[in-house]
Amino acid sequence: MPATIEAVHASTRSVSCLYRLALLSALFALPYASVQAQVQFSMTASNPALSGEPLGISLKGLQPGQTVQLFAERRFAPNAPIFMSSAEMQADAQGNIALATTESKAGSYTGVDAAGLFWSMQTSNKVDTAWQAAETRLTALAGQQQLAQMTFALRSTITPVKTEAIAGHTGAKIYLPATSVNANGKPPVVIILGGSEGGDSAGRRFGLKLAARGFAAVSYPYYSPNTPRGQEVPGLPKDFIDIPIDGLDALYKTLAARNDIDSTQVALMGGSKGAEMALLSASLLPWVKAVVAIAPSDLVWEGFAMERMLEAGRYGSFSYQGKTLPYTPNAGLDKAFATTQPVLAHIYIEGRKAYPERAKAARIAVENFKGKLLLIAGGDDQMWPSLDMANNIVNSRKAAGLETELLAFPKAGHLVGGDGYSPNDYYTPFAMGGNAREDGHAQTVAWPATMGFLKKALQSKK
Repeated sequence: MPATIEAVHASTRSVSCLYRLALLSALFALPYASVQAQVQFSMTASNPALSGEPLGISLKGLQPGQTVQLFAERRFAPNAPIFMSSAEMQADAQGNIALATTESKAGSYTGVDAAGLFWSMQTSNKVDTAWQAAETRLTALAGQQQLAQMTFALRSTITPVKTEAIAGHTGAKIYLPATSVNANGKPPVVIILGGSEGGDSAGRRFGLKLAARGFAAVSYPYYSPNTPRGQEVPGLPKDFIDIPIDGLDALYKTLAARNDIDSTQVALMGGSKGAEMALLSASLLPWVKAVVAIAPSDLVWEGFAMERMLEAGRYGSFSYQGKTLPYTPNAGLDKAFATTQPVLAHIYIEGRKAYPERAKAARIAVENFKGKLLLIAGGDDQMWPSLDMANNIVNSRKAAGLETELLAFPKAGHLVGGDGYSPNDYYTPFAMGGNAREDGHAQTVAWPATMGFLKKALQSKK
């Protein structure tokens, strides 16, 4: 049951741990000696800054070649836990350090990465009663001396976004931007489809970010399992069985009746099982103009239930016009769950081998979709072999004379969705593959590419 699982943050990543602890222990000891007035942070982005966009953070006024420790701290809500990261950098001949171009030689990440201080953050136990805002704080140290400090807010949107529930569609919401990405004034639509984590987590993660860039983002939760806290969206199916594609079609009809959006330009954006649903829907529904499929599948797979074991191969994931759509059974689920953190990719690899005829029948007819398609996949995906399946999709469409864009990240895992500016310090009950660095790199490359793809694919014809 692949998913872009809603991550629960925990300190599971370890990079230069002893070094990092030494640096962070110094940060806990603030305040330091007097600040050198000539050393200053600067940022070319606005404050608040839009997450996922270049920040242009520099530190100037250092001695040429001076080594500095940089620390980043971030709260995602007032009084929330503090996430922390660090880097050791050396000033250039002009006494400057730039996050986008200066190498981190040690700390929570190494190498050159403008977003490294953000995706490499880990949870901490630090308590700071004097600083409780939902913002990011950067501190530069030389030994025990504080050289400079800067605080700024990093937000999913920095422009007004209006959020409305969509009547007649349980849990669905629309995020309306202040201005459209298109010149005609009406924003094109991006429908967000989550994975088998269910509920509205994908909408919360991407709705504001898409609206901030001029798209009318629609969160469409279609399934919501029971959790220890209950069902997030009551009234939705609790099992991932026979999810009706017709529900998405009905949502489109509701959207088409609105006069404040451009319903002639609609994209589907989904991750994992949501990518499977997006590709399947695009092969069946004529109104889909573009698809972004993150960690995709080329087949429809069997359904599942979170609270109960099902007879293997008996239930499908999706239905259309009242009929269960052909699906491929998994194989070897008992072996996968024999480990503490199951690697579910094997059950899909083995299922395809064990049921070749059913896999043939369950292949998503991506050649039926004539619109624009962007695939994003990691080669170390341990939830399911998304890069292999993405290549199958590319080949099927190429045989039909259709182009497909594929962003492949050989060392990244399942969690390649995101903008690269949130911590990749995840704990999940299943192995995801990749690591904080590789996933972070994939996200920082894929996010601007996705926004550019959607803007081009959903251009108004007027």
